[in-house]
Amino acid sequence: MFIKRTSRSAQAYTLVEMMFGVGVFSIAAMGLAIITLFSVRSFAALANYAVLDAYNRQAMDTVTYELRQAKQITGYSSNATVRSLTLLSGDNQTVTYTFDSTKQQVRRSVDGATKVLLTNCSLLNFNLYMRPPPTNATFDFYPVNYASTNWQQWVKVVQLSWKTGMRICPTPVVNSEDIQTACVVIRKQQDN
Repeated sequence: MFIKRTSRSAQAYTLVEMMFGVGVFSIAAMGLAIITLFSVRSFAALANYAVLDAYNRQAMDTVTYELRQAKQITGYSSNATVRSLTLLSGDNQTVTYTFDSTKQQVRRSVDGATKVLLTNCSLLNFNLYMRPPPTNATFDFYPVNYASTNWQQWVKVVQLSWKTGMRICPTPVVNSEDIQTACVVIRKQQDN
């Protein structure tokens, strides 16, 4: 009687071969899981950027249109928590844009009716500028002199800077941009 040897391919794996195979598979699976998690977070961030961009564009289109059509800037205030800009619109309505840093909102008020334009807004600044003096040939912006009694008549350019954010679970707040700015020239204002 004799025993026939089986071929190498029919034998089982050894413990060392099995441990090596499980280790290689574990490393590959971990790498795939990291890539998947990174991709999901990146797509969520891109979706947030798109949503924030749409909200920012809609709000700033409203502000820009109204500033361009304004007859005059009638009021401006800035303190630690609230900033506001009041204007007389082309329709002779008093419009006030208010930024409240504690509520992180930008609101638009027209004759008592208030609408929230932006939420999750962590920064909004209004800077007011006037036309260059007639003796100066440059086209630089000149800050408005608030000490004069009729400073409202000289405002010709409003510069806005804002920053909004949105939370992606479980990551911290992801901002739409570091900071966005717009310079708006008041077109309907009559020359004084």
